[in-house]
Amino acid sequence: MGASKEKKKQLGMDPGTASNRLKVHLMYELAKRLDMHWCYQCGAEIEFSKDISIEHKTPWLHSEDPKGLFFDLDNVVFSHKSCNYGAARARSAKPCPSVTAYRKGCRCEGCKKVKSEYNEKKRKKS
Repeated sequence: MGASKEKKKQLGMDPGTASNRLKVHLMYELAKRLDMHWCYQCGAEIEFSKDISIEHKTPWLHSEDPKGLFFDLDNVVFSHKSCNYGAARARSAKPCPSVTAYRKGCRCEGCKKVKSEYNEKKRKKS
């Protein structure tokens, strides 16, 4: 049996997957020891390693210096995965209030009202 297949058999998963999980767990444990395990978006504690993500305070994509912003450690923080992905969707979402913004996670009063009106129209058509 090849080394890769043996590793996969012993780990119960692809070695690349196992390595990534180990890195995330290590990053989380170090963040806890440094008291950096607080979500940049919502401010709450990130309680489990499976919930942590790396976030860039200033988006690097399409910036004047994408490589510089991507690797700038002063631009990197931790967030819950759900908060980080929600913030990314909000940046690219249709402005409020709209059904699209609601679908992408916005729950402001305007979006809830527009979504409710949309649902009511759909019910009347049926």
